[in-house]
Amino acid sequence: MKKVLYVLVAAAAVLLMSKGAMCGSGKPVGQDVYRAQVKKVLDDINNAFLKSDMDGFLKYVAHDADVVAIDIMTGDYIVGFDKIAEHMKKTAGMKATYKCSLIEETIHVNMSARVAWSAQLSDCNITLDGKTVSMKVRSTSTFERKGGAWLMVQGHDSVGLPHISDVR
Repeated sequence: MKKVLYVLVAAAAVLLMSKGAMCGSGKPVGQDVYRAQVKKVLDDINNAFLKSDMDGFLKYVAHDADVVAIDIMTGDYIVGFDKIAEHMKKTAGMKATYKCSLIEETIHVNMSARVAWSAQLSDCNITLDGKTVSMKVRSTSTFERKGGAWLMVQGHDSVGLPHISDVR
């Protein structure tokens, strides 16, 4: 009898997960709703960064001791919210300006709707000390849903190597 009960509970759990997680009202919320929420967070993060609004950026970063960021400009590997906040505010003074346009974006939310990750490819012009550099920037982020909010727990930007045809 216990085996039958376990099988029924497992089947019900799979069925519920395939229909989407439950929101606070008890109504199912599909993966598209969560992807849209993560997309809004990504847009807010990018807009805050482009405006050098570090407080606006940091409100979407998990306030955890083990959150990780890797800075594309300095190459610094930073662990912990307090260190990331300090670094972001310090480098905001570099007076670089960024203009980026999104080329491609993928957002995935796992079945539990507690973790999401994204990958973005953007064309960017970065100006520092009067010099502008154009480059493609790849960004990856990992988010955890805490208290109903999507917070970044890992973020990384990188620039690619020149295409092989440009090297020959």
